[in-house]
Amino acid sequence: MSPTVQRREFLTALGAGIAGLAGCVGNLPGSSGGVDRTIYVGAYHWGFIIVDESGEEQDRISLQRNDVLRVVSFNTLASQAVQSLPASIRDALPDHEALEERNEERIPAPTDGDFHELLEEANEQYPDHSLAIMPSGQVHMGGGMMMHPVALPQNATRPIVRQLGATQRGDYTLSCLTYCGYGHPYMEIDGGIVIT
Repeated sequence: MSPTVQRREFLTALGAGIAGLAGCVGNLPGSSGGVDRTIYVGAYHWGFIIVDESGEEQDRISLQRNDVLRVVSFNTLASQAVQSLPASIRDALPDHEALEERNEERIPAPTDGDFHELLEEANEQYPDHSLAIMPSGQVHMGGGMMMHPVALPQNATRPIVRQLGATQRGDYTLSCLTYCGYGHPYMEIDGGIVIT
């Protein structure tokens, strides 16, 4: 084989590699690529925390119709995935005790058993979560879903990144569709995303 052919094959392979890498870089947290807003959604037992790009926790995200939203989601127990987040996002995440206090404030006390013990049991037996974004009031996976469920396992090494178009006006609920113990039915943020 001539040196010219080898060089051509090398340059072709190099070009394909660079093109493939360029596609990957566009999906990394913090890269814009036509995105109007990026949010970070952490799943914990039995809730979600939403943090914006500046590291501020948000109760609700407001979007204009046709905005492009990047959702970076992760399980707060997935230490490798959390470590790959920007420092401002990691610093915004409440510790385990603060999250447990939030749960006790919004989830009814169990009629049988201790809340803390049920939470510890859930952390051990049901460490995985998921995230779906659907129209508020919807209890099934029918039409209008903004984001189909993504798995957020405890052993994930990277967050899950999805880019969504805010095409339909309305309120959207963030929900976990993976059973995770006693507080699972309360693991949602009703109206967490609003599209006007």
